[in-house]
Amino acid sequence: IVYHTFQLLAFTGMAVMVMRLKLFWTPHLCLYSSLLVSPRIFGELRARPNIHAAALILLLASMAWQGKANIDKQRGIIGEFSNVQQEELIEWINNHTPPDAVFAGAMPTMATVKLCTLRPIVNHPHYEDAGLRGRTKLVYSMYSRKPLAQVKENLRSLGVQYAVLEDSWCVKRTKPGCSMPEIWDLEDQENQGKPPACTELKKNPQPYFKPVFRNNVYTVLKLL
Repeated sequence: IVYHTFQLLAFTGMAVMVMRLKLFWTPHLCLYSSLLVSPRIFGELRARPNIHAAALILLLASMAWQGKANIDKQRGIIGEFSNVQQEELIEWINNHTPPDAVFAGAMPTMATVKLCTLRPIVNHPHYEDAGLRGRTKLVYSMYSRKPLAQVKENLRSLGVQYAVLEDSWCVKRTKPGCSMPEIWDLEDQENQGKPPACTELKKNPQPYFKPVFRNNVYTVLKLL
């Protein structure tokens, strides 16, 4: 019991610091909750059946109240997922690149590339790691205002062979100051006012990159 208590406290701390680590905390909390019916732990309480039953019912009711609302919300979602442009990208990668080709791009897209093509990637969404954040920053220089030669050098230093450029990441602006080039302006003040690298990569990537695939969302650039 002492071990599980400290283990649960450790998992609780992990879940507070990193939300996705709730995957360790939740099952252990359920395991720990089973102690509520243990005659060794709550022997005196079980000696009073009415009080023990009322406590269990109250606990289950409090859990079910929000739990049922969450289940109803999820069951109420009707529709289907379709991403034709991404499917085209995945098909092209599978059919036109070698199995050991190394890719870089937006973190969510790279997760899909790894899952569906098994190609090596240099960045992915598990960005709690400091080294991974550093690699992702180098990859996202595609959306900065740095010279294309510097962008290529950043990618080359990671061993990248193909870079996936997304139009929405280049031009999307939810509000003033929140586009990727504008965010980069805070970090890279030296290049403020210059055209975004992602725009140059779409218009004239030579002699640093060669476009090898394009649809209305994704552009795959091969490093030269």
